[in-house]
Amino acid sequence: MDWTDCPLIERVPGKLGGAPVIRHSRVRPGDLLINREEGEEWLADAYQLPLDTVRQVLAFYDRHEEQLALVV
Repeated sequence: MDWTDCPLIERVPGKLGGAPVIRHSRVRPGDLLINREEGEEWLADAYQLPLDTVRQVLAFYDRHEEQLALVV
């Protein structure tokens, strides 16, 4: 499994070198994980993402943590 199993994550050739990013952004899911201790509202504000998107990406990670490699 990789991040592309999450419907909120996409890989676009030429966008951050094809790295997984949150749809319609240039934010890597690993960026949220690195700064997770700041809180969901902070992440949404800092990365200009909807709060619900931040929550869904973090929830996906929590459900699949053992299968996902944190690559930042």
